[in-house]
Amino acid sequence: MGHAPGLRFGYDVRRFRGMETMQKLLITLGMISSLALGLGGCSMDLFTVYKIDVQQGNALNEKDIARIRPGLTQRQVQFLIGNPLLQDPFHRDRWDYVYYYKPGYGEPQQARLTLFFDQGKVSRIERAGKFVDPDQFYLERSRNEVRKD
Repeated sequence: MGHAPGLRFGYDVRRFRGMETMQKLLITLGMISSLALGLGGCSMDLFTVYKIDVQQGNALNEKDIARIRPGLTQRQVQFLIGNPLLQDPFHRDRWDYVYYYKPGYGEPQQARLTLFFDQGKVSRIERAGKFVDPDQFYLERSRNEVRKD
């Protein structure tokens, strides 16, 4: 029995070849649109690197630092603000409390408190920068993040 060109088993094969191409095109368009819609809901920071906050040194608060005054002994100072980050073995009469904070996306902050002792008592206090109370800082930061959302 003779067959018409392109007919097999009663179906027009040429029609199905066109449908295969159309199906591939529709699947591709569907995937692209799903991807575009899925990524459209994400923020534009999708491909940026997350940077952590770095906090190092003595995290002191201004309230405790204000209690340090000339005449306090080394033990009293340790009780109020803890051990210093740096104790120079060649200058045992000098204690340095150093604080460094670098937010993931922002400017770093540094602070230094240097105490000089004479005969075991505070004789001089030098400061540079501002110590940020860590509890207060993170509380304020979380409030600001909530306000952004």
